[in-house]
Amino acid sequence: MKRVIYFYPRDCCDYTIKDKLRQMGISVIDIRICKYVEIDFYEDERIISILGKPLFTSEKLPFEKLFFNGRFWESHEILEEKWRIEKDEKKKKYLQALILISASMIKYCKGQIEISDSLLNRALSLISELPEELLPFFYINFCLDT
Repeated sequence: MKRVIYFYPRDCCDYTIKDKLRQMGISVIDIRICKYVEIDFYEDERIISILGKPLFTSEKLPFEKLFFNGRFWESHEILEEKWRIEKDEKKKKYLQALILISASMIKYCKGQIEISDSLLNRALSLISELPEELLPFFYINFCLDT
């Protein structure tokens, strides 16, 4: 089964849709609401017959386009791919901080504010351990490398 994310307008539904879809036998992984309603599930054409055609589906885009468009799960996934192969410990720590920021935003969009704050604090702690003068270079290097 292929995992996909469908994006719907923010006002299409709320978090209760997760249980409703599961009761219909659809394998929903998660629902996230930020700029869009993200329905993360194992491909099942019934979702279109229930909710209509999505605005768009998940796609490979650069981190910054995903992150700044409120698509934090996808940006998180891209960062983890980069983090796994990074050899430089400072860059790895920087990527880990960005992963935690994306994860924090995911939790925030799910209404889990305390967890979001905790993840954000961990990210800021990691960033504070890095040389301040290198941060802009890490970001530029990372964005050019995507």
